[in-house]
Amino acid sequence: MLSLARKLKVVMAAVAIVASTVVSAGQAQASVPPENTYTKIRNWEGRGILATPGPSNGAKVVQWDDDGSWATHWRFVKKVDADGDYNDRYWIVNRESGRCAGISGGALYNGAGAIQWDCNWNAWSNYWYVRLEWVEDGTPLYRLVNVWSGMCLAIPAGSKTLGIQAIQWSCANDPDQLWDIAA
Repeated sequence: MLSLARKLKVVMAAVAIVASTVVSAGQAQASVPPENTYTKIRNWEGRGILATPGPSNGAKVVQWDDDGSWATHWRFVKKVDADGDYNDRYWIVNRESGRCAGISGGALYNGAGAIQWDCNWNAWSNYWYVRLEWVEDGTPLYRLVNVWSGMCLAIPAGSKTLGIQAIQWSCANDPDQLWDIAA
């Protein structure tokens, strides 16, 4: 049987672990890229990088190889600074095209495709919440939640297929909806 002193040490160790996890998560929240910093956005399950195959309006936002092209670089531009970081709204702007990632036609259903379009203050389908979910092996993982639909950006079924279009889907505890935005 454990002595009272030993039990206290075990409890204190557990509290220290939980506290360090909370601090790590808080630090990770601050790691959302600041404005004017381009980064890659990697899907945690499919492992591909978000990209656009061309600079035009309506071009699909797809999973691609990390080829280093500007089409695979994005920046997060805070457009609405809400009370608490959890409700801040961002544009996700492609470096090559200067256009925003959004959901085609402002659709409100599962499976609607992600596209790029001219960034527009009035188009809520190109605003995103950036939500920290957890930190795995030191890597903060985020959900990108479309403000208009309330759905999460995902790679269908965590596919590893290059060129597959990113979609929105009801937010769930699925790794195909998790993103490393400091890839």
